Amino acid sequence: MTINGILVLVIVGLAYLYIIFGKKNKPVVVFSLALLISGLRLVEGLDAENFSHVVDIDTLGLLTGMMMIVAFLSKSGFFEFFSIKIIKLGGKRFFLTITMLMIIVALTSAFLDNVVTILVMAPMIFLIADMLEISPIPLIMLTILMDNIGGAATLIGSPLNLVIGSISGYSFNDFIVKMGPVSILAFIGVLFYFKKHLRVDEKTLKNIAKLNEIDERKAITDKKMMIYSLIDFIIVIILFILHSTLHLELAVIALLGGSILVFKFANGYEDVAKDIDWDMLFFFAGLYMTSYALEEIGFTEKIANMFIPLESNQLLLIGVFYLIAVITIPILNNVPSALILAPVIRILVNQGITPVLWWAFAIGANFATSLTPLGAVQNLVAVNYLEKNLGRKFGFIEYMRWKIIPVLISLVIGLIYVGYLLYM
Repeated sequence: MTINGILVLVIVGLAYLYIIFGKKNKPVVVFSLALLISGLRLVEGLDAENFSHVVDIDTLGLLTGMMMIVAFLSKSGFFEFFSIKIIKLGGKRFFLTITMLMIIVALTSAFLDNVVTILVMAPMIFLIADMLEISPIPLIMLTILMDNIGGAATLIGSPLNLVIGSISGYSFNDFIVKMGPVSILAFIGVLFYFKKHLRVDEKTLKNIAKLNEIDERKAITDKKMMIYSLIDFIIVIILFILHSTLHLELAVIALLGGSILVFKFANGYEDVAKDIDWDMLFFFAGLYMTSYALEEIGFTEKIANMFIPLESNQLLLIGVFYLIAVITIPILNNVPSALILAPVIRILVNQGITPVLWWAFAIGANFATSLTPLGAVQNLVAVNYLEKNLGRKFGFIEYMRWKIIPVLISLVIGLIYVGYLLYM
């Protein structure tokens, strides 16, 4: 390997070490190190003129547009209104109430942002726990699981899927068809496992009556904004489904949907700038650049060649990648892991390996995201909320005790489903 190649490996290695062990400003460090590779001209094509080809602008545009739409839905009070409505519908049937709430979590995560889902739903979960005088821990642990399981169902449901989609070329509809069924099965399996942690006594049942006193209409801060935003969101989702037929890019659809709401309810993009997760966008850009650099120096191809001997036993190869996803994602975070491994999968599939390998990796990676707080940003956000509510530290080991069995249940369901995809 050349000196330039060695320097690229060192810089990328530093970036990933900081992702694992760094305490703050991870997007800044990762993006800056990616710029360093560009500035030192260590690989061909990684320059300002070529950034639009290196960084997946469609993915970043899609994220930006959906963040704008979510901002208006959130400001209008829609999420709180809908959640309270569901709580009142459940009444004293506590498990039914929790089931409906988790369906909201999963659906919200499937079509919006994982972090936004936690930011919106966590306060509602704590409100329920406080009014019923029960521990919020099982409810928040279940919410994290359903957030990641729901996000697995669609292309836009998680940043991880966006990366896989951009590299594999699979469409919005492909993800719904392949990932939707296994997400539903995992949802059911995990929910019924948690049923034993959601039992309530007579005192709690009496407290449930308090929830019926909440007036959901008071949660609406701007009815007109809520109606317009909801209609806008539904139209955007319909266009996502039809985007292949209409030959429209997802980023164009999302940005147009967001821009319409900006025109209607804001004075310009500056008004919604604070609602856009700029750290996530720069983090993505930096990771795309480092992933490109690894491909250019031949590192990705060398990793792919290590798996070629398993080509004759595709079931074993799928199992190996499933295991790799389960091990790396909870430690390294889902997006960085995907941007290393997805290009490897693309090489293997192009060489004749079954495309089921993509779905095996997507299932294992999405479901394993919940295993540790490091798996994704939304996990850390939820734990931070929980620690503030409890007034104490909620440590790594305590977190994993809650997650090992339900994550294992979802992974077993996922592995069986992958076998079905392979032999169907």
